[in-house]
Amino acid sequence: MLYTIVQDANHYRSFIWDDAQITRLVGDADMELRIDMWNSPKSFKGLFKEALNVSFTPLSKNAESLAIPDISVAQGRLFLNPKAYRLLEPIIREDGEFLPLKYEHGEAYLFNPLRVAEKAGALNQQLSTKNEWGDLENLSFHEDKVKDWSLFRCEYDVYMSLNCREDIKQVIETNELNGVFFTENLGTIYSNQFDE
Repeated sequence: MLYTIVQDANHYRSFIWDDAQITRLVGDADMELRIDMWNSPKSFKGLFKEALNVSFTPLSKNAESLAIPDISVAQGRLFLNPKAYRLLEPIIREDGEFLPLKYEHGEAYLFNPLRVAEKAGALNQQLSTKNEWGDLENLSFHEDKVKDWSLFRCEYDVYMSLNCREDIKQVIETNELNGVFFTENLGTIYSNQFDE
């Protein structure tokens, strides 16, 4: 079974990049070096000579009451606090790269997934559909082609969703890591889509 990982924006804050730091490190001329703006799968390993700063600054009055999560997902990438990193690193390390982060509570990691469904012929093109405006309506994969991947993304939804196997879901839920939830409705990435 495959799932899409969704940021629980109703209960947890989302991380924010330190744009000034990234501009200082790579400039603003080459958008492909801007990890804060470039969401296509690309290796950033070795590019940054220091840990990147992120914060969970509340962006609204309502967000002030939200907690800082163990895990946060944005643009198909994962923020992992030390506990989440310790539990997930052995399972997901083959599927991307870890970049060091600093945030309000100390050190953390960004997991940058580099597996892409289309490169393995795993996107089910018959069942994956978009509406007349190009918005994703359904996302489907040939699960046998991604069975050895713990986490992956796809070009079809502009790399915005992060999809995972059952074992990732189990590790996160069993260890009560907070900040995300899972849906079988693949490609659904906004938590307000689940509001009643």
